[in-house]
Amino acid sequence: MDLSVDHFSCGTVGSISSDSDSQKDSAEYNPLVSLLTSPKQDFRIISKRSPIFLIFVTGVLFGGVCTLGLKKSIDLTAHAISHLRGEDILNESENEAKKIILSSDGSTDQPKISWLLSFPNSGTSYTSKLVKIVTGYKTASNYFGAEHGRNVSGFSTPVFPVSTQGPFWTDPNDDRFQTPSGGYVLTKSHCGARCASCKPDDYIENHHLFLKDCLKTEYIMRNGNGGVTKMKGHYDKKLVSRAVHLIRDPFDNIVSRFHLAHKHSERRKELKFLAKYPKSKEGFRDFCKDIGMEFRSEEKHSKFFDDFFDEVKNVPCYADFFKYLQWHNLAFTTTWDLGIPTMLLHYENYTYNFNGTKDSLLEFLEQEDNHDPPDFIRGKTYRHYFSKEEVQAVFSMFSKVALQETWIHTKHYFD
Repeated sequence: MDLSVDHFSCGTVGSISSDSDSQKDSAEYNPLVSLLTSPKQDFRIISKRSPIFLIFVTGVLFGGVCTLGLKKSIDLTAHAISHLRGEDILNESENEAKKIILSSDGSTDQPKISWLLSFPNSGTSYTSKLVKIVTGYKTASNYFGAEHGRNVSGFSTPVFPVSTQGPFWTDPNDDRFQTPSGGYVLTKSHCGARCASCKPDDYIENHHLFLKDCLKTEYIMRNGNGGVTKMKGHYDKKLVSRAVHLIRDPFDNIVSRFHLAHKHSERRKELKFLAKYPKSKEGFRDFCKDIGMEFRSEEKHSKFFDDFFDEVKNVPCYADFFKYLQWHNLAFTTTWDLGIPTMLLHYENYTYNFNGTKDSLLEFLEQEDNHDPPDFIRGKTYRHYFSKEEVQAVFSMFSKVALQETWIHTKHYFD
């Protein structure tokens, strides 16, 4: 199958001529007018050069694009999309991006960047590991965390030497993995609006801030004293050619965030935290209760919670569900605004159809399947941590706040 951009044009949901109710709903309300398949399929593609609908922006959500109307079907090129968007919102590092583009001389031998966009604990680590193991090629990241590689001198190693602020190879010195000469390098980015224990002012963002965070990096450089220093930077959006948008069941995702906090406390030997919040249903609910009380006043009086605060205020970690929802709204808006082909990957599809999901991912990245995949551990579900009433309250919030594209790809979690 040819997966060049020009061939991403055979979806079903975006067709206004369809007779199914679900397709009619998408055609009427869908802000991205993407070409998608059903949520339980292996992957979904949003194309930047597919027959889609002319869009008129009529509202704002969190300072970003919200309500959209539809007109006649046309073939939007990247040039037309840029006119609909207006001015580019980020022009930093433009010289570095131009150098990379010019250095390729039109050759397909130089790898390109495909973001791996994910709300934290959505299956990011496994997806990166899967691609790295089965292809034998390196993956990349915006961050210098535990998985972030350094070269033999202790520095972070950029994917593109002329883009010194990233992104960076995760395993620059591991000789098991080669540097890809073509295709797309899967590059981890959590973007913004994702802090764990924080007040609304720290996690409510608009599209502009979210995109800037998608491009932010953390890396290590030599300082003037001969040591190394942690640095922060960013790279140009023109380096990003595609995106894989990872989505996980929100209930499993939020509990997994608690597990990550627990893991960090174990590493730091925070015995008081570990004793107070054991890694269990009870520990999770106690943790959420304390976090909720800490920021309840700010959230209660925030205009962003007006329509649903009373409904969700007793749901464990209710603010994290809002962060999850806002994050995916902004991720869909960002990839649409950039006009890049995007693959939607639901984490549960590793369970339902592992081989099909793996093959589709590699095909999208234009990488080969060379080795056996790493084991995937099934059964990490935590719906039983919540009551039926709590699930219904989260459902109500999603139905009110989710963009149509977010709703299409999360509503099956409430069936």
